[in-house]
Amino acid sequence: MTLEALNKRIKTTTDLRDIVSTMKMLSSVSVGQYEKALASLNEYGATVRKAFQGLLKDDSFIYTPKNIKTNRPKTIAVIIGTDNGLVGRFNRDVLTFAKRSLKERNCLEETVAICVGKRIGLMVQSAKMSVATTYPIMNSLKEIASIASMVLIKLNEIITKQRIDQVLVYYTYRSTGEQQHVVVRQLMPLPADDLIDLKKEKWDGRTLPLITGDREALFSALSHEYLTVILAHALTASLAAEHYTRMVNMQQAEKNIDESLENMNLEYQQLRQTNITDELIDIVSGAESMKKKKINLNNPL
Repeated sequence: MTLEALNKRIKTTTDLRDIVSTMKMLSSVSVGQYEKALASLNEYGATVRKAFQGLLKDDSFIYTPKNIKTNRPKTIAVIIGTDNGLVGRFNRDVLTFAKRSLKERNCLEETVAICVGKRIGLMVQSAKMSVATTYPIMNSLKEIASIASMVLIKLNEIITKQRIDQVLVYYTYRSTGEQQHVVVRQLMPLPADDLIDLKKEKWDGRTLPLITGDREALFSALSHEYLTVILAHALTASLAAEHYTRMVNMQQAEKNIDESLENMNLEYQQLRQTNITDELIDIVSGAESMKKKKINLNNPL
């Protein structure tokens, strides 16, 4: 390789490193934003939880938990992936976990999927699973509530048309300081054990809240808020995990590029030194040749 070609390759690699570094920085900023959003959602979720607790402790409200009574439950699986690249096996890991989980629950063949992410929607279809609809994933905090609402509307549409025993949500989650992994949360029916435990928990205030309205209507409204929070949390957690994955990948790519640049710069210096040495040898050889010619001219015999 010539010096000119190698120098051009170094410049191109340096430009690529700048792009990778910028993407790493943007992903890092995005991770921070989504983690703050998750913290806010957790706080709001805690508020909804306290409202549930206050209602469940009201003696005039009787809650009867709904249990799944079939061995092959009819299931809706909300599967959340990504439409963006540079995240490795992100979508494939979500799909693999979802299929294994549904198979273990003996409901894989009785499952219809709602996919968030066009790419994972295509992957779910390729896996011979039934797909009710697919929504594009938006890289914006402002769009999360909108997507969650659309998913809830679609869930309600399916449930009113056919019997559904459970709704599960699959997404990638990373808690602070831990490696991210795919998780599943039960959206419907409301987790009976959690509500029973919530009723048994001690109320923090001095007195229980006074409920004057219709208890069933309040329970329905709180259930809707609970479902919205769970879906918004899943979408936000998935986006945070996606950007974290991209940040880690860009960090590794940056390290690999730095190593390549170091090797290319070393090769450039060695090649440049070789060229300089060759040029010096040519100069010395030329000088020696000229010196011999001069001696021959001075001594023709």
